[in-house]
Amino acid sequence: MKVILVLGILTFLFLLLTSYALKRTLKPNELERVVIRQKYSPFDSQRAFKDLSTIVAFGPRPAGAPESAKLREFLKHELTMKGIRCFEHAFEADTPAGKKSMVNLVAVIEGTRSETILIGNHYDTKLFKDFPFIGANDGGSTSAWMLEMARSLGPRRDGRTLWLAWFDGEEAVAKWSDTDGLYGSKALVKHLQENREIANLRAMINVDMIGDTYLGIQKDKNAAQWLQDIFWDTARRLGYQQHFGRLAGNIQDDDFPFRQAGIPSLLLIDFSYGGSILEHQQNWHTANDTLENVSAASLQAVADVFYHALPAIDGYLDQHPRNQD
Repeated sequence: MKVILVLGILTFLFLLLTSYALKRTLKPNELERVVIRQKYSPFDSQRAFKDLSTIVAFGPRPAGAPESAKLREFLKHELTMKGIRCFEHAFEADTPAGKKSMVNLVAVIEGTRSETILIGNHYDTKLFKDFPFIGANDGGSTSAWMLEMARSLGPRRDGRTLWLAWFDGEEAVAKWSDTDGLYGSKALVKHLQENREIANLRAMINVDMIGDTYLGIQKDKNAAQWLQDIFWDTARRLGYQQHFGRLAGNIQDDDFPFRQAGIPSLLLIDFSYGGSILEHQQNWHTANDTLENVSAASLQAVADVFYHALPAIDGYLDQHPRNQD
């Protein structure tokens, strides 16, 4: 009887887990849809979505393409209109397709303290030869999000100086590897090291794929714990906790070169594009990465959390002098 009872319990648990797995695979999680009941920052998600529409209209934007340069000029124009200083960091990247000219764009929010916090995202899109990949979420959403975030913060702030970096060449030219991908972030880290400016950088936060209609940002397994705690605590305080999950992932993105250089870093990414595993497979790096699958509300939620996390980051760094992060 005991054996039968144990087998029955095990069978029940197996069926329960199977049911959950099938549900997660096939059925969208409606709890991940963002509902904005109250804005907590000056961030204008409708304007950001309009910018995203402009970005997507440029078409595919792989590193070195004319459309990539058009996007960069658009960003520079909008930043300059708000009195925000920006500069380009051009470099040559060795890729499987030979040398490619790439350009990082950096906007500077002048702070009252000399140290720097860097916020990063990538503005390039993956090159596919068999279909036009416009990357509304993967490359587009964060490019528009960070432009509006710059407007929200303004040219100056009370706290550390912010660098908002649009990285070129995040996507692999051929196949993702240690040597194919993350070209822009690697080049900027090298530039800062060569110019002995890396020591002035106190933290790096990278954002990627945060426009997903079903927003579910996972924890970063390799993040600086204090940095991650600030964002998750802020999300909970503002009522966005269902969009900042408990599970931790290990994804290599543009924060990785900074982490290797000893900079406390955090990756904010929703690497489950859509409400289910099936939808992710249908959306990520496919022709379905379009405006219909991204949401202005998701951009607002991430912006609200980010806006209120920044003073807390300054506060932590005030209490923890260099080399004690």
